[in-house]
Amino acid sequence: MRNWYNAADKLGKSENYKKRIVEVANGFKAGEQLSAQALTVMNQDTFELEAISRLTQIAQRIGMVLGQSRQDGFTEVKGKVYDLSFNSERKDLTIQQKNGDVVLGVQSGKVHTSRVTPEIIKTFEGANSLLDKTYSSYQAQSREIHR
Repeated sequence: MRNWYNAADKLGKSENYKKRIVEVANGFKAGEQLSAQALTVMNQDTFELEAISRLTQIAQRIGMVLGQSRQDGFTEVKGKVYDLSFNSERKDLTIQQKNGDVVLGVQSGKVHTSRVTPEIIKTFEGANSLLDKTYSSYQAQSREIHR
């Protein structure tokens, strides 16, 4: 239950939402069964946070490899479909489509906007794999040069 509460907090859920989690947790401690609805919502929140965490990891990796540092401490990447900017120290990240729609907005480590879909995760996983292949190829070429 604590993990669910923490996930809801990081996802930027309302105070009333988090109070309801506490009520469900207290009921559970008192011996009540978790309702199917509570279990479903808990799993959804946990899954959403895991997906956002993975997307954040990939976005930061892409930014570290391909990003341009700005004077304000942010790193920025202009992609074909998505643009991203992040500040690791402040735990801020914005991923937006070229039309300006924000797909993911994180400020101070808390989600403010999330329109993350499995397709977006798949796109970023593909970009991450491409980085892996490019890096592996670069390492192989570097070893050949240094022989």
